[in-house]
Amino acid sequence: MKRYILSISILSIFLLTGCWDQSELNQNAIVTGIAIDKGDDYKYKLSIESTSATELNPKTAQGLAPAIVYTIEGDTIGEITHKFNIAVSTHLVFSHMRLLIIGEEVAKEGILSFMDYFDRDREIRDDFNIVVAKDTEAVDFLRITNEYQKVSSLKIFPQLDNMLDEWGGTPGIKLNDFIRTYASQGQVPVLAAMKIQGDKEKGGNMDNLKTTTPGAVAKIDSLAVFKYGKLQGYLDLYDTRILLWIQNKLERTALTVPYNEKKFFALRIIHSKTKIKARQVNGSPQIDIYVHAESTLDGSDKAIKVAKVKAFEEFEDLTNSYLEKEFNQLIEKMQKEYVADIFGLGEIFRDQDYKHFKQYEDNWDVGFKEAKINVHVNVEIKRSGFRNNSYDIK
Repeated sequence: MKRYILSISILSIFLLTGCWDQSELNQNAIVTGIAIDKGDDYKYKLSIESTSATELNPKTAQGLAPAIVYTIEGDTIGEITHKFNIAVSTHLVFSHMRLLIIGEEVAKEGILSFMDYFDRDREIRDDFNIVVAKDTEAVDFLRITNEYQKVSSLKIFPQLDNMLDEWGGTPGIKLNDFIRTYASQGQVPVLAAMKIQGDKEKGGNMDNLKTTTPGAVAKIDSLAVFKYGKLQGYLDLYDTRILLWIQNKLERTALTVPYNEKKFFALRIIHSKTKIKARQVNGSPQIDIYVHAESTLDGSDKAIKVAKVKAFEEFEDLTNSYLEKEFNQLIEKMQKEYVADIFGLGEIFRDQDYKHFKQYEDNWDVGFKEAKINVHVNVEIKRSGFRNNSYDIK
């Protein structure tokens, strides 16, 4: 029996070696960002950002470039990603990619052909952010250095996520989100759009890391709207926030509400809940959006006495009216100008009243354009911060 166990143990050693696919660290290069632009000689121009581990480590950094950007052209993304060894000596690892930047020209022509590649590739994960490069080539964003995070894609990735959490200025779209929304019968996809503020040539210089006022900064600019896989236009940051509010994805935000032509007050939204009811009424879809939010007073140009009964009532009424106007303006723009349901109201209508949704199943654009959409906003001011009564503001 002992000999039998010993024989099994010895044989198991040969089965557990597991070194057949080993790869040394110095033989690999980690790709953190990819930019796709329109090619000069081929369909696509693909650029990768490969990090320098030595420069990212404070103990070994020598003040050299923290990352290297390579560019190759081709007609399919799949071919290009396997052809980089014409310029790079190491094996490229795409599993840690943090950012995909799409050039504006490519976005207008259509992005489905290469999004299909990212969806199929087993090495690439689906947790990277996707943005559209506005008014410049996508590769320019990979060249912008920044003191907070030397590698551009590693700076933009948390920048987008933090903007979503703190203010609601980006839709937070990852690969699976885009694919799911595109395949939906009642929603069209959107992506964050970014611009380079400043001189992009200076932004790509190492001196950009050494100044208190950088020569160029990658800035979140707007929201890109897609239909049929092609870029249709842009909405501003405030529209992005309204979109997230309707989708019940807004965590926190800050509002500036006009009290009159020259005076304003500020609120910090600390909790928000959106409920939507959708049904067919008199032959057309009717959608009611109910928004309830809790807030704190962040400041006011108008004197206020917190001890006064219903001290915040006027501010709450002004906020509700202001937000309902903002909501309705965006909804009307999407119904009349774009005819694109970026909110996913069609999906909610399908879930809540599938019997009547079936008549719009093949063309929700018609149902969305005809839909009567009502917005009901209720913002409550719960606290006034550390101060009760405000200064005597004239």
